[in-house]
Amino acid sequence: MKQDANQVITVGEKVRRMTSSQRVQHFFGQLEDLYSQSGSIKCPFFRRRAADAIDSASEVLRFLLIRHKSLGIFDLPPPPGCNPNSRFIAKNPDGTPALKAKHLSIQEIATIIERDWVTLSSSNIMDGRKLHKGYYITGRLNSTIYRNDCLFDGPDPDMPVRGLRKYLSAAAHLFDSSKSFAELKSLEYEDDKTIVVRWKLGGVLMLPWRPIVKPWTGTTRYHLDEEGLIYLHDEEWDISAIQAFVYTLFPKIGERIYGAA
Repeated sequence: MKQDANQVITVGEKVRRMTSSQRVQHFFGQLEDLYSQSGSIKCPFFRRRAADAIDSASEVLRFLLIRHKSLGIFDLPPPPGCNPNSRFIAKNPDGTPALKAKHLSIQEIATIIERDWVTLSSSNIMDGRKLHKGYYITGRLNSTIYRNDCLFDGPDPDMPVRGLRKYLSAAAHLFDSSKSFAELKSLEYEDDKTIVVRWKLGGVLMLPWRPIVKPWTGTTRYHLDEEGLIYLHDEEWDISAIQAFVYTLFPKIGERIYGAA
């Protein structure tokens, strides 16, 4: 106990000796550590609640610091959910975040999006058979065509989500990838700044009672900013949010009302 107390005093003394700027970076670092640790929470619902709480704390701290201009602290890190230093964001060989692929043609961006939807297993690459395990199921995509603060919106009660890192972390842990699928049905251009994808999705959610999600279809629009990066990922479903909610929380009732999954 004495050793622990000495360690606490030592840490407290270090913080007191820091400059204002160093203290701010220290507190943001603590929030980043908490955010990373929240990824180990098994239940998707509670994992998301924890991430939202930490992001909110970061935003409040940013707001207070920006309001107090007399402190002279303007170089503030992004909220943890928008931080590119995570395992979900593409990296260079030295571990730094990969540069964004700016100013690509809309055709090149569409090709990358299609690859993110169509996954080939190592045993199926030769014959080209598709596994339909796209990023909605795996949480893996080419992050270089997205802004780190991309907004993900849709009918899901957990949306909107601000931040590529936060969205991919949620997607990676939402579905049981061995029992779920995300199939690309079509891809087209709505205009020179918007790519539209039609899809079909279904499977098993990673909630404690493992509800089966009846396959449903929907549309996702990818909106490009002036640099050709995706700043808005806008999703629509062909079923109501109420129907999806009933199937998720009350699967037996959902089967009686809407039919078996």
